[in-house]
Amino acid sequence: MPNPPLAGISTRHWMVVVGSGLLMSLNVLLFLAAGILLPALAITLGVGLGQAMVFVSINMVAGAATLAIAGPWLVRRLGARRLVILGGTLTGTALFAVSFVTDLWQLYLLAFASGLLATVAMQMTGAALVHDWFLQRQGLMQGALMGIASVGGIAAGALLPTVVTTGGWQLGYQLVGGLTVAVALFSGLVLIRSKPADVGLHAYGAHDIEEEKHSDDAGLTPADAVRSPQFVALLVGLTCFSGIMALQQHFPAMMADRGLDLAAAGVLLSLLSVANVGTTLLLGNLTDRWGPLVAYLLSAGLLVVALTLFLTAAGYPAQTVGVLLFSIPAITPPILTPILLRHTFGGRPFVSLLGVATATMPIGIAVGSPLWGLSKDLTGGYGVALTLAVALTVLLAALVAYALVTGPKLWRGSARPSQPAR
Repeated sequence: MPNPPLAGISTRHWMVVVGSGLLMSLNVLLFLAAGILLPALAITLGVGLGQAMVFVSINMVAGAATLAIAGPWLVRRLGARRLVILGGTLTGTALFAVSFVTDLWQLYLLAFASGLLATVAMQMTGAALVHDWFLQRQGLMQGALMGIASVGGIAAGALLPTVVTTGGWQLGYQLVGGLTVAVALFSGLVLIRSKPADVGLHAYGAHDIEEEKHSDDAGLTPADAVRSPQFVALLVGLTCFSGIMALQQHFPAMMADRGLDLAAAGVLLSLLSVANVGTTLLLGNLTDRWGPLVAYLLSAGLLVVALTLFLTAAGYPAQTVGVLLFSIPAITPPILTPILLRHTFGGRPFVSLLGVATATMPIGIAVGSPLWGLSKDLTGGYGVALTLAVALTVLLAALVAYALVTGPKLWRGSARPSQPAR
């Protein structure tokens, strides 16, 4: 069934998209802020950068544990709105408190507190809301979320280097924490509603209430999906891809090796986010039109080219081209993860497995970020890690392609003929 026209989307549907996108902008802001604020924090505390970057690992592991163990339950139990308000307030308060730390144990404690609900409230809720509010155009709407989320990256690259220079990392964490609370409250109270039925609406693309009720009948059971080799291949592919994306947190250090200072690196981080405003919509629309396999393989191919350019070229022009090529891979995990999950296993296990699938992002970053740093410490640069990342990307493309091609064969033969096309 062809996608219906965008003119049929209600104002409330768009408000949900905007609110979810603003929440994801916080996720991007927190992700990039670590690479800008933690080096200055490490100097103040008199510790190594590796010790300070453990903040990222603790933060991500805490979020991944919540996602995998309780993510879907929290969404069902609290609803998206209450989860956003609770998670945003807790995360923002903990980040604000980082500005007062005087020892590593305090930093690590706040890393755990700020990561506990951050990803489930700011990342998983966006995917769940698109799932509930849109039966059609899901790729485009996931792209729209990340297009709005690019605002967080623009803010990180444009504002935080200046804030660190003028007011120190303490002011940086106060700014990030305050923004997190404010945006979460605005999105949760004003823009987001958990279900279309809460305001007397239907999911976009549903023609009647019975069709909407049965939109998730087709697919494997969660237990069958988890036992399949496609599940392992997909999760390994998604986790390692996110681990490579952790390179973004090392852009300032990597670009310093290529002759750029912190200000120039900040400009390129902002450029990456500006480019993502367009590339997110491009990738989402491409996914709707040509399917997730083509979209993922395109992203993996661009990643290979970008990593190769980072490895072999120096200077501002070359790094700019690399960053622009990197812009599509950078937004691939949050856009494609829910779409790849649904395509491979169907709608039936989607909500049950969404927490585990979303957890691949923080797990990958938690592992990848210190590994990128370890490569820098051991070899004096990022060359070895970039070379390995190129080879790993090729392997990941094969793994995910296997899951996408063979997974639907396990369940589509028994799909309801009345299902609306995805």
